[in-house]
Amino acid sequence: MVGHSPSVARAVAVLNALARSSDGLTLSALARELREPKSTLHGVLAALVEAGLLVRDEATKRYRLGAHILALAGAYARQSDLLRAFSEVARPLARELGETIQLAILQGREVLYIGKQEGTQWVRLASEVGTRLPAQATSLGKCLLAWLPPDELDRLLAEGPLVALTPRTITDPDVLRAELAQVRERGYAIDRGETLSDVWCFGAPIRDAHGAVVAAVSISVPVTRITPERVDELIAAVRRAAAELSHRLGYSDIARESVGCPDVRFERRRVAP
Repeated sequence: MVGHSPSVARAVAVLNALARSSDGLTLSALARELREPKSTLHGVLAALVEAGLLVRDEATKRYRLGAHILALAGAYARQSDLLRAFSEVARPLARELGETIQLAILQGREVLYIGKQEGTQWVRLASEVGTRLPAQATSLGKCLLAWLPPDELDRLLAEGPLVALTPRTITDPDVLRAELAQVRERGYAIDRGETLSDVWCFGAPIRDAHGAVVAAVSISVPVTRITPERVDELIAAVRRAAAELSHRLGYSDIARESVGCPDVRFERRRVAP
């Protein structure tokens, strides 16, 4: 982007790299990953530590995300119409179904989980807000990919091989395109053990006031609780949840969603904080 600040760009790249790391990274590791000189990154890291966005473990020399990230995340949650709506919709639905409800947006070829409401069942889904997963492996990601402009989908698929998380994960681009066409036709997506072998997920797209798909909501269920009747119940429930969330974002065509005639619009917008 013309006119952007290189220092800010490096700071964002550092934060993103550490968000992907489970145990932090040293200066040398960050320099290798970001392809930046250590001398260039040193000042950026020092500024982020001073701001509380990073912490440095003196024993291991690793940098990790700092506590101030939580304050910013909390502020975002309070200000986000989508997250407020998700909390209000997901809490009673999780109690009703006993299953975990999740919310995600698309970031490149990955989904970023931005909301989660635990179910009441003893066996639950082990996941966290902030987790990133290959989009094509998840019901959420399939919903988000399905309504991308065709040229944008082609660009993402051209970036490299699709990652497999289980033997069921789709890794063939042509198979994925066929799956996404079905998602658009029926208005929901199913992950049949493609992210975790013993978990099924049911997802549906969330639309903004313009009808563009900006996020997706899902219900995750251990395969031991899957029956044909339960599948029908969960599909209906996730579509209702998506319709309600879309309505709260200003999307008024709820009737179309309810009768199974989704608006196939190849457009996606960013969710405003």
